[in-house]
Amino acid sequence: MSGVLGSDMSGVLGSDMSVGLGSDMSVGLGSDMSVGLGSDMSVVNRIKISIDLLTVLTVFIPSGLPLIFRQDNGKTDAGGQFEEHELARSLSPLLFCYTDKEQPAMCTMRIGKGIHPDGVPGWCQGFSLDGINVRKGKGRYRDTHIVTFAPRYLLDNRSTHKLAFSQREFARGKGTVNPEGYISTLPGSSVVFHWPRNDYDQLLCVRLMDTQNCTWSGGFEVNKPKSFHVNMRDTLGNCFFLRAEITLKGATYQICFSDTDQLPPPFRIDNISEVPIQFWQHGVADIRLHTEVKAGSVLDFACDEPTLPPYLTLIVKGAGSSEVTADMNFFREYNKLYYENFIYIAATYTFSQDAGKRPVGKKRVVAGAELVLDVETKTQRVVLKKKEPGKRSQLWRMTGTGMLCHEGSSPPQSKPAQPRPLDSSLVLDIAGLAAVTDNHYEPLMLRRPDPRRSTTQTWHFSSGMLTCGLPRLVVQANGGVEGLFDGAEVVLGPAAGLLELGPEQQFINQKMRPGSGVLSVQVLPDGPTRVLQISDFNQRRMNRTSPSTEEDQNKDNIQKKKPEQELEVLVNLEEGVGLSLVNKLPEELVFTTLSGIDIHFTRTAANEVLELSIQNIQVDNQLLGTTQPVMLCVSPGSSSESSIVDTGAALQINSVKVPSNLVLTDLFKHLMVTARRFTVIIEEKLLLKLLSFFGYGHTEAELERLDESLYEKASDDQGAPKRYYFENLKISLPQVKLSVFTSHKLPPDLKALKGTLGIPLIRFEDAVINMYPFTRVHPYETQEIIINDILKHFREELISQAAQILGSVDFLGNPMGLLNDVTEGVSELIKYGNVGGLIRNVTHGVSNSAAKFAGTLSDGLGKTMDNRHQNEREYIRYHGATSGEHLVAGIHGLAHGIIGGLTSVITSTVEGVKTEGGVSGFFSGLGKGLVGTVTKPVAGALDFASETAQTVRDMASLSNHRLSVLRVRKPRCCKGPQGLLPRFSSTQADGQEQLFHLTDSIHSEFFIAVEPIDTYCVLISSKVVYFLKPGEFVDREAIFLEVKYDDLYHCLVSKDHGKVYVQLTKKAESTSSGVAMPGPSHQKPMVHVKSENLAVKISQEINYAKSLYYEQQLMLPPNETEDCILLDS
Repeated sequence: MSGVLGSDMSGVLGSDMSVGLGSDMSVGLGSDMSVGLGSDMSVVNRIKISIDLLTVLTVFIPSGLPLIFRQDNGKTDAGGQFEEHELARSLSPLLFCYTDKEQPAMCTMRIGKGIHPDGVPGWCQGFSLDGINVRKGKGRYRDTHIVTFAPRYLLDNRSTHKLAFSQREFARGKGTVNPEGYISTLPGSSVVFHWPRNDYDQLLCVRLMDTQNCTWSGGFEVNKPKSFHVNMRDTLGNCFFLRAEITLKGATYQICFSDTDQLPPPFRIDNISEVPIQFWQHGVADIRLHTEVKAGSVLDFACDEPTLPPYLTLIVKGAGSSEVTADMNFFREYNKLYYENFIYIAATYTFSQDAGKRPVGKKRVVAGAELVLDVETKTQRVVLKKKEPGKRSQLWRMTGTGMLCHEGSSPPQSKPAQPRPLDSSLVLDIAGLAAVTDNHYEPLMLRRPDPRRSTTQTWHFSSGMLTCGLPRLVVQANGGVEGLFDGAEVVLGPAAGLLELGPEQQFINQKMRPGSGVLSVQVLPDGPTRVLQISDFNQRRMNRTSPSTEEDQNKDNIQKKKPEQELEVLVNLEEGVGLSLVNKLPEELVFTTLSGIDIHFTRTAANEVLELSIQNIQVDNQLLGTTQPVMLCVSPGSSSESSIVDTGAALQINSVKVPSNLVLTDLFKHLMVTARRFTVIIEEKLLLKLLSFFGYGHTEAELERLDESLYEKASDDQGAPKRYYFENLKISLPQVKLSVFTSHKLPPDLKALKGTLGIPLIRFEDAVINMYPFTRVHPYETQEIIINDILKHFREELISQAAQILGSVDFLGNPMGLLNDVTEGVSELIKYGNVGGLIRNVTHGVSNSAAKFAGTLSDGLGKTMDNRHQNEREYIRYHGATSGEHLVAGIHGLAHGIIGGLTSVITSTVEGVKTEGGVSGFFSGLGKGLVGTVTKPVAGALDFASETAQTVRDMASLSNHRLSVLRVRKPRCCKGPQGLLPRFSSTQADGQEQLFHLTDSIHSEFFIAVEPIDTYCVLISSKVVYFLKPGEFVDREAIFLEVKYDDLYHCLVSKDHGKVYVQLTKKAESTSSGVAMPGPSHQKPMVHVKSENLAVKISQEINYAKSLYYEQQLMLPPNETEDCILLDS
């Protein structure tokens, strides 16, 4: 709707008006005037009124489903829904509101008719929009709640494979076949996923469609933010990995699948034993998922079933062995893995020998017979038989006491968890009851273990012979070399002595399998990979290292041959570094001081070590006029606390980084961040200025664009993110003493920012917040996940201390502060017998609580007063807070309240008539005056009580450890005469502070120069030059000469009787009678200066300031909107 009514002769009267839902309505009123006086003159006066009409609820539906909405129990659908909404073809948000105010604020929805054209969609049960991803808008939409119906799961394929997805119930047992209803994605694409059946387990399975014979993976949860490897097998048992990373964005779980080429495996099996190992995930029944690791080989692995714990069960393949289950999350050594490793007792001469020593003829037949000790079942006699692999009657095992136990005489064990007890075994012994005498031979047989026969039941192999506990007796074949035949009897007889050892006496042990029969199983860390290492128990420590470690050692040896390059950096800054934060006004917000900085950085081929310590950290509030000059500092120590805690550095960072062969992985041995106890004092005005500085003060249009694009998919061009691994990650912030002070008077821009943010602040002081350290062991995540995890931890710690904060609020009188003071006083009395400390702490706590409670009541009453009276109260309280004279401020406040109460009726009535006018203004002012007659004296009395209690509190804390930290330096002067940011000058800072005390502002009238002289001080601003009396606290009473540049003609240097003066020529002040004097009326005040050079300098500075003032008068005032447009362009 638009209309124009105008004329071309003298002026134009027009208005433009547009009305739309969620749009602007503007009304313009303007006039043009042209006058021909030898030049063209155009005067334009235009007024624009913007009216926003916004909906209560805005519904976004990026779920891919057609959804139709209406109010529950409503008769018609919500407006704005057409045929395209039935088919999910509308991409614009739905503007929704509840039309029937009598019905509950409940919503219902149904599926669009385009999904099932032949069906009749039904309405769901009514629900409240408070529980579905509802967020408040920003900027102009801050009063609108935006409701988003998003898909619960979004599958994003960032790998190089074509992937198939299915619910586990449908993929189970399908092998390489895709079940009905599966979903597939191409590389670089994403797809919305909904569970086909909610009554089945909500577990997702994935398969590589472009890999031959690839089977479905195990089911994994997708409703928890985490990252893990997904393991898929082919029909041969080979493993294929994908990295799954689950993040929660709004109401949608985004599951990203990526390749693992540049990522280390989660698990690795290092088999450095001499036997093959078979393992599987504990709880997985499918025999096809049992995997073999050959001797001396390495295998990467990930859990076949991610929902089961990472327990791996091990056995020795091909041998009856025990089972060992190892938890891959705990680094330790587990139970020994035993396997059957029996020995054969072989006649050495009957086995193949070197070619040069081979016998000929009949002896050659004997040499190839391969005879071992065997036992006849009936007689239990020991005879020689041809070696048969696996025959139990030929198998023996040596015990720790030297007995040779016969395996064939004992029942077989399927899983020998430990060695067989001797009571159930038969051991090698002689047939005779007495010992063998010289030149006699005694057959061998099996007997029960008997300690009385230890000499004939204890055996050992020595020098190629098998001997017993009797001297000079060895096992041999009966009948010499001729007795080496199949079935020959074996006897114990005398040794050959000094003669050459006969072939019939040569017996050795041959292992059935390599190794000792006992394997050591342990889980070790290798960066982000957990290594399951299997080694023989008898191997030396140096041989237990995994093959990957040996390769690394070989690389290190190769690198050592080259000249090593080491870098060491030492930085020591005793005075530290100062960081000043200046906004665009310009105005200094905070000044951060980091003192005692000590940096030690070392880089070698093995690692990079960083040791950083900062002895003191302090952040000062640099706003002029603040009552809290320090924002952050190290908490002062208590006499009852340990001195060790309070003497360390304020911040310590220790990190050790090791080299990594993977481009996208950084490996850290540890990262330790340790901080001392800090005191944080947040002032509302400074907080809002900092938020505005860091970008929270965007224009409404920028906020709208940011708000609308909040749920758009992020760009994938960044590539795979970098991951960080820490063996130990610890961030310790033990205690924070938090205080928040609200501001009574805020400028309009900060009020608007506060309203946009919607952050209500409550005044409280000294809330002690104890936080547990953030500790993680072996995390391997991206930077974003780690930072979010840290923020979540400390946010939860802060929320858990809500009782401490609530107990410290001012309107309750800070009961926690009182309790802490009393507790500290009692502790000092018990430990050190300090009675004075008890009295001082109790006095401080009681007076502090009284001051806060009285101050809160006074602030509540102050809201009922007129602005002039309230401003005067604030000035009195501010003067007391900054000067420390609380008692004087309390007396002034009491007097001000009594006088205000006596004059309240008159002053409020007059002000009401001036502001509102007429009879209504008269009665409004009269009512306020009557209320003020009571409230103003009461508020004055409460001010007096509060300030008196603060005086007692300050007296109680003079000799105590209370916070008495001062600013490192005064706020800097941020605007020089040329309008640029000057270097810091303490003289300029003092002058700027003096100017603030005189004008209560440094922006409309900024500082230019100050010249301190013996008996006075010259302060030059952008509007006035002041001559001040000396003193620490400067106010208007210290001015003995004030000259405005509007009244100043010029400043000169004059001499009289040898003295130098600064002469200021200015307009004469009007007389008390108001009669103007004839002729030019000038005044020429003169101020004595001790030197001519100083007088010339002062004169030049005053004249320069005057010229700057006139230049400013001729400049157009800046337009903030135009500045923003210019900056954006």
